[in-house]
Amino acid sequence: MSETNGTTIQSYEAHIQEYIDGTPQEVNGDVKSWIDATLDGLSTDAKIIEVGSAFGRDANYIESLGYSVLRTDATDGFVKLLTEQGHQANGFNLITDDFDTQYDLVFADAVLLHFTRDEVSGVTRKIHDALTPNGRFSFSLKQGQGENWSEDKLGAPRYFCYWEQPQITELLAGSGFSDVRVSDGGSGHNNAKWLHIIATK
Repeated sequence: MSETNGTTIQSYEAHIQEYIDGTPQEVNGDVKSWIDATLDGLSTDAKIIEVGSAFGRDANYIESLGYSVLRTDATDGFVKLLTEQGHQANGFNLITDDFDTQYDLVFADAVLLHFTRDEVSGVTRKIHDALTPNGRFSFSLKQGQGENWSEDKLGAPRYFCYWEQPQITELLAGSGFSDVRVSDGGSGHNNAKWLHIIATK
C-alpha cells in the first residue's frame, strides 16, 4: 500500500463519525441522476459490487430499486458499521486486493479521487478485467488539476488527485473501455466540482 493510500485510510479509520456527520445522508440531485443513469437497462439480477461503501448510503439507494449490492470498504470501521446494520460487507482495498469473481457493475463513489494517477491507471485495468462483457464501471472524481493533502471535513489528512474530463476519458480508453460517458456532477462540499463517469466494457 502506498503512503498516500495508507495515510488516507488511517484518517478515515480514526474519524468515522466525522465523515458521516459531514456527508449528505440521502441520495438526491446530481448523484441520484448519475446512479439512475448507471442502472439504466441493467437487470435487477445484475451482480454489483460497491467499492468504498462507507456508511452505505449509495448501496441503500441502489437496493431500494430492487438490486442487490455487495458492500466493501478499505476502512475496517466502515465494514464493522455496515455489518452491524445487517449487511454483508467485506474489507477490500481496490489498490492491493484482487476481485474474486466477475461483476456486471463495479460502483465507486468518491474513492479513486484518493488515488495517485498511476494507481488509477492500475485499478481501471483491474476493474476492466473483473467486469462481465458489457459490464459497467461507474465512479466519481473531483474536477481540477494537480493534487494535494487536505484536512477538511475530517480534521485529518487525506490525499486528493484532481482530473479533467479529457484525461480520464483517455485513460479509460487505454484500459479497454469502449464507451465512456463523463458528466458534470455539480458542486459539493466547499463548492468542489465533481465528475461522474460511466464506462462500459
